[in-house]
Amino acid sequence: MPELLALLIPAENPPGTELQEALVEAQGLLAAARPDLLVTIDAGWRPKAFAVGAGPVTADEARRYQAPGAPAFAEVLIDTAIGYGLPSFAEESPLTPEVAAVLAALWPAGDVPVLPLGVATASPSLLQEFGQAISAAGRTLGQRVVALCVGAIARDHQAEHDGRENAAVRRFGELVLERMERSGGEELFDIDGALWVQAHPETDLCHLALLLGATGIDPRCRVLGRHAGPGTFAATVALYRGDALPFGSDRGFSAADHPKPL
Repeated sequence: MPELLALLIPAENPPGTELQEALVEAQGLLAAARPDLLVTIDAGWRPKAFAVGAGPVTADEARRYQAPGAPAFAEVLIDTAIGYGLPSFAEESPLTPEVAAVLAALWPAGDVPVLPLGVATASPSLLQEFGQAISAAGRTLGQRVVALCVGAIARDHQAEHDGRENAAVRRFGELVLERMERSGGEELFDIDGALWVQAHPETDLCHLALLLGATGIDPRCRVLGRHAGPGTFAATVALYRGDALPFGSDRGFSAADHPKPL
């Protein structure tokens, strides 16, 4: 069985859609992966720098989902990221309701540590480097890490509010999935700029940049389900270790490219 590295999961998985069925399949894949740690990449949490949830317990404000935190992993991750020259810090922030709902569906037992990450306001290249720090921390601690990236692919809030179709949203979403399946994400940021503007990508795909840093830039990607609604396009995607790459490969981001710590 290929090694599961990450899952892209929409925040909303409406009943009667492919996403609902895909969520059930994703739960089975995650259970089979037997992770030591779940890292959540939350498109709804947008800190200004690289924020890492470092509390002893991870939960949403309503305590609908609760799991052990991962303070030791957080410390190693922050030190690694700072060594790469990335401004990183610990923040005890509650899970958003969307991430809590996804975790409750995928890992209801709450017995695996969860490390929440925000999607920093930063360039895709820096986010990919921070994602690489996640896999480096996993290697340092000898832990089997699976990343859960919670968010859509494109979201036109005005079209969503008006209940009207934005054709660019669907075109963009399908193109993103096609490129992920073909090349693991290397081509995502080469999409035509006019379509990019019209489609309103979720977080400008910064959550995917962070995810692809954590998995290596060319994982094997399999689309489990997709759904297009008024103004939105979302998909569930499983990302597996590339055939020629070890987990958390540094391919594309060599150690020589990182600034040396002072």
